Amino acid sequence: MTEKAKIIEIEEHDWGLRSLTYWLALLFSIGLMTLGVNGLIQPEAASRAFGLGIVDSADGGFVMAKATRDLVLGLTIATFVLVKMKKTLMLLALVSSIIPIVDGILVLTQYGGEVRDCWQHFITAILVLMTAFLLWRELKKEHS
Repeated sequence: MTEKAKIIEIEEHDWGLRSLTYWLALLFSIGLMTLGVNGLIQPEAASRAFGLGIVDSADGGFVMAKATRDLVLGLTIATFVLVKMKKTLMLLALVSSIIPIVDGILVLTQYGGEVRDCWQHFITAILVLMTAFLLWRELKKEHS
């Protein structure tokens, strides 16, 4: 292993508690797991918070599917943070930013949706993309 490769490996292992991106990723992870658990326990309330309230509690299965998605994505992010897979997290953030964008569009276009019901989805997409950019910048700095 070259000297430069050893330095990069050491720097990547130092990524942790003193890094903004580490805390942002953990925050996203905890937030998603919380949304997931809430959706599984309280599907009606979770659907209203999402912006597409369900009318019939029998329709809660769709909310539970979304809740499961959130829970698994949160656990995936937490796993990648704990094993310090920064590049994987950056790619996951970049690709998964599509989810809140589509969620926001769905809220806006369904049942006469209004902007007030979808703002949290678009802000989430911006924050996820900003985190992906910060991770990319850190990785670029490490490899230069």
